[in-house]
Amino acid sequence: MTPSIRTFLLINLLLSVTLITSLAIIGNLFLAHKDIQTQLDTQLIRTTLQMQALFSDGIEIRKLPIVQASLQEAIDPVGFLKKHNPSLKLSKRLHNALTSFHQETTFQIWNDQKQLILHSRAAPHQPLSSGHSGLSNLWLNGETWRVYTDHDPNNHLTFMVGEQSNFRQKLENELTRDSIFIMLVTYPFLGVLIWIIVGRGLDTLKKVASEVSHRAPSYLKPVDIKAVPLEIMPLVNELNSLFTRLDEAFEREKRFTADAAHELKTPLAALKTQVQVALKIKTEPERQETLKKVLASVDRSTHVVQQLLTLSRMLPQSEINDPREVNLATLGAQVAADLVPNAFDKEIELELIESEKPAIVWGNVTSLGILLRNLIDNAIRYTPPHGHIHIKLETPGDHVIIKIQDTGPGIPTELRKRVFERFFRVIGNKAPGSGLGLGIVQQIARLHQAHIELDTPEWGHGLEVRVIFPPLPGTES
Repeated sequence: MTPSIRTFLLINLLLSVTLITSLAIIGNLFLAHKDIQTQLDTQLIRTTLQMQALFSDGIEIRKLPIVQASLQEAIDPVGFLKKHNPSLKLSKRLHNALTSFHQETTFQIWNDQKQLILHSRAAPHQPLSSGHSGLSNLWLNGETWRVYTDHDPNNHLTFMVGEQSNFRQKLENELTRDSIFIMLVTYPFLGVLIWIIVGRGLDTLKKVASEVSHRAPSYLKPVDIKAVPLEIMPLVNELNSLFTRLDEAFEREKRFTADAAHELKTPLAALKTQVQVALKIKTEPERQETLKKVLASVDRSTHVVQQLLTLSRMLPQSEINDPREVNLATLGAQVAADLVPNAFDKEIELELIESEKPAIVWGNVTSLGILLRNLIDNAIRYTPPHGHIHIKLETPGDHVIIKIQDTGPGIPTELRKRVFERFFRVIGNKAPGSGLGLGIVQQIARLHQAHIELDTPEWGHGLEVRVIFPPLPGTES
């Protein structure tokens, strides 16, 4: 099943709202319970004080029925309202609430002889309290009563006003029922609102997806991030980074194709011409000489293709693959041994001079081998016969330096920056080459955080290439 962000958010938000709302209702009911108890206790006290006010000047025995009727009316709100306003119409809910209050509230008035002289119709004949002033609870006839008792020393009367606790419980139950009802009624509307709001929030994803889906395969410009929310900004940034890498990869492929076509066109044309000439030559010595030129053209084309492929592989990399500690003395000896035949053909002296300390760098063995091979091969190509080449390894401090010194024509100072450009070659230089070697060396050096310097050797002519490597990780001072 495909996961849906909208469904996930809807379900979890509704569950969270349900949990928080339930906790809020429980908290409100707890607080409402205290408020209801306080308000009803206050009502009991107020009613008792009103009764005491009626007896403040004393009451004759013959007037007790009239007083009882007045007191009964005081705690009968429905009768009181209808008596003073006969045309008043009460709602059913209000009528039931007032009637319930009347039925649940009762009073008793006792004298000092413990005689019940006045009481409400629903009042029991047993005392509602022990007679001590204040609020108290009483279990009577299977019911719990909440009673307020107060003694009037002037009239020697004790007033007791009480109500059944189930009346209070009914009020709390009604409050709970109403709260749950409101939550259930608003729940569907809440779900619809969350669905709409989450949908609006996900519209940005739809816009980004629509923009990407309607792009042409060759259009790799970054996605506009002006209206992108912060939450999906990392995703869009990574998408733009991918587009950038793809665009660079396509550009490299185009450049490789163009470079290959440009560089191979001339040697292939020359190769074709030399083969045509060889077919027309009748004498064997001339044919052999022409075939040697054909082989030289093939070698040059092969070298160009190899350099182009190497450069194409190196350019996409932004970090070293399979890094490890590499001993440049061992690696340099292997590469020099492979190129000794080329130096021997030109009678060039090739010498490897090691440092006192091991020349250890952190990098990729294959890439560093390509770097050394290109530098030594360039030195052999541009050094005239009977010259010499020094491969020096130096370890000043924590750094490692490779020096390739030759006795060739060197590079003018004003052109030393340009020789790292693709296919750039110094004018007048007749040595075979593709103009890619130093570009490859520079790319490998960058991957290893090394830098290259070009100079003149201490004997005053030729070229000295220095590649300075950083210290091994963890050895920086």
